[in-house]
Amino acid sequence: MKKKRSHGANVGSASILLIFTVLSLVSFATLTLVNSKADYNLSQNLADRQIAYYSACHQGNAFVAAVNSGYETENENGIIKKSIPITDNQSLDITIISNNINNSDNSSSNYTITQWQIVNNAESVYDYTLPVFK
Repeated sequence: MKKKRSHGANVGSASILLIFTVLSLVSFATLTLVNSKADYNLSQNLADRQIAYYSACHQGNAFVAAVNSGYETENENGIIKKSIPITDNQSLDITIISNNINNSDNSSSNYTITQWQIVNNAESVYDYTLPVFK
């Protein structure tokens, strides 16, 4: 009687499955790390932008308080303008006009804010390239 030899078709299948699993885990871990770094950079840029914006707003509030108290008197026909830089390309523009025309109300404010606006000073150039190799 001859014994049938079974050829080992699945001799290395466990090793191949283990190698594939480890490579998959390493790939997903690397993608997660890259995505986390990109999210961190984005949130850091947004935090820096918010700090710059609120700093400009605080300077604008100080300017309005100084004008209302009478410290700032550089006006042109009752209009006082100030531009506070936020970034290299943006600024906060503030325009205040005098209420001395008909000051019948009993408010303590002598001026009215007519403009409080973020203005782009330069033409924005957007970078659409993909940083594949850094």
